[in-house]
Amino acid sequence: MKMIYQTPCRLSVVGLFCAFILGGCESLSTVSVSKNVQRSESTAIESDLVKSLQRQVKERDRRIEELTSQLEALKAIDQDFVSRRKPSYPPAATIPIE
Repeated sequence: MKMIYQTPCRLSVVGLFCAFILGGCESLSTVSVSKNVQRSESTAIESDLVKSLQRQVKERDRRIEELTSQLEALKAIDQDFVSRRKPSYPPAATIPIE
């Protein structure tokens, strides 16, 4: 009779111990899964950020090229204007006024 009483008690202690251990493992796996989810979300955010920055750099480079070509065109126009400008010297055949 004594043995029957001890066996259920031992079983319940072992059962509680197993439940505690398994419950702890479950929460640990949940924590590791949530860390993996956070890592993948942070990786996705970083990837989106990198793509956005690359797009901005490309747009900036295109704008720099456009402005550089406009500057070169303006320099050519200015040079042409300077070369076509007539000198503002007085004519050589002027007669001095007395």
